[in-house]
Amino acid sequence: MAAYLARCVIAGRDAGAVATGLLPALRTVLVVAACMIVAFILLWLPVLGDRTTAYLSRNAPKFAPRIFLAGLGILVTGLVTRLVILDAVGAGLIGLLALGYLFDNY
Repeated sequence: MAAYLARCVIAGRDAGAVATGLLPALRTVLVVAACMIVAFILLWLPVLGDRTTAYLSRNAPKFAPRIFLAGLGILVTGLVTRLVILDAVGAGLIGLLALGYLFDNY
């Protein structure tokens, strides 16, 4: 049978049928590859989170006062000039700093 199939020539009118038969197999390979990528990312997240936490814990004491003062300055500037966007940015910086402190010491 293999020798017979090796001598077969796919005519132009049959090429569409062959391509149609290959699409489900290609789709399956793509779904399996996507699942493998998702599993890899889910397994890598704890490692990445641990490295990020270690980096932030090491550098937080140096940069936290600067971030707090910058956030406070932006917040006060927004309150004085009555620009709501500056209020939101300043409060967001201070809020992110507070969340980082809680996350680091939890």
